[in-house]
Amino acid sequence: MLYSTAVGQSVWGGQKEDNMSVLTTVRLEDTVRRRVEARARAHRRSLSDQMKYYVFLGMLAEENPDLPLAFIQDLLEGKEEAKAGLAIPYEWGPLR
Repeated sequence: MLYSTAVGQSVWGGQKEDNMSVLTTVRLEDTVRRRVEARARAHRRSLSDQMKYYVFLGMLAEENPDLPLAFIQDLLEGKEEAKAGLAIPYEWGPLR
C-alpha cells in the first residue's frame, strides 16, 4: 500500500527547519504502518512526527554504529531535560 505523510517543520536535534512542508510518499507494508501508528499513539505523536523521529533516530544510529540505540535515545532525552532546566551537575571527586 502507498501512504503519504507531510514532512516539514521539525525540532529534532534542536534544529528548527522552515515552515514549508513537503509531501513525501512512502511505501510501507501494512503491518509496518500499523506498528508505527500504534507507537505514534503511545507517544502522543502524529504519524508524520513518529516517522520523522524514526528517520532522525536511524540517521543518528547509522552515524554512530558503536552506540546502542537505547543509549542514543537516553542522550536525546537528557539533552531535552537539560534544556528544560532539569539537569543536575555532577560533582567530580572522591565519594563522601
